[in-house]
Amino acid sequence: MSFFTRHLLDKGHNLRLYDIIHTRAQNLAEIHDCPWYDSLFNAISEVDMVLICAPIKEIPGIVRTIVPDMKQGSILCEISSLKMRAVAALRKKHGNNVQPLAIHPMFGPDIKETQDQTMVVVPVSDQDKEVALADSLFKDMNIIVADAETHDRIMASILALPYFMNLAFACTLSTENLSLMREMAGTTFTVQLAVTQSIVGESPELIESLINDNIFSKDMINKFIDESRHIRRMLKNKPSQIVKTCERLQKYMMKDSEYVNARMIRNELFELMHARK
Repeated sequence: MSFFTRHLLDKGHNLRLYDIIHTRAQNLAEIHDCPWYDSLFNAISEVDMVLICAPIKEIPGIVRTIVPDMKQGSILCEISSLKMRAVAALRKKHGNNVQPLAIHPMFGPDIKETQDQTMVVVPVSDQDKEVALADSLFKDMNIIVADAETHDRIMASILALPYFMNLAFACTLSTENLSLMREMAGTTFTVQLAVTQSIVGESPELIESLINDNIFSKDMINKFIDESRHIRRMLKNKPSQIVKTCERLQKYMMKDSEYVNARMIRNELFELMHARK
């Protein structure tokens, strides 16, 4: 919510803020010097666009609640990390009185510059119109279009799996001497630990939702567990096969244009982290 508040105000839009926890809306309003409301009806009444920033599970219910009170021709935008249920709710409930828009910003709230950041648009009823609308709101971003099923399937790989992996990594380390590990750590562990800690530091409810609410996550996580067990058996029974596995994976990863920069990026992150000390 904080990013969109800042971004839309910077673009000259007038905002009304509402949160079910009133103090959150009030605090954000004080930071950005804009009005907040303790009534959802008053917050959405006669506005040109309603932007929903809420837990994934709540999106369908919120859509059903607010559509009847929205202004004719206004925009109903939701930004959840999973789209199948949200888009289904928008298709079922938007009717002819509101313009639906389902977007997913592929960046965190702490970014300073929006240029070249990625915004996914998931079409609801009129792809061209919705892409044009997103482009007008986020002119300097890279707009990618994906249907709801494709979006959620990809999110299983790029969100659910990394979050699951890093939770497991954190649990594995939780009985070890973290201070000593950090003191002795080199590049790889230091960067990995930063990623893990940033994920663990997210809202627990968000973490659970990203992993558990995606219908494609279970298969992806089971595949990861199967691969982990396969590598463990290989190390125990045929350790020489690890070389062939690594060579096969190198060939696969080399298909990615950024593969050649991976070590440089890791080292730059390490240097940046040390420079901040």
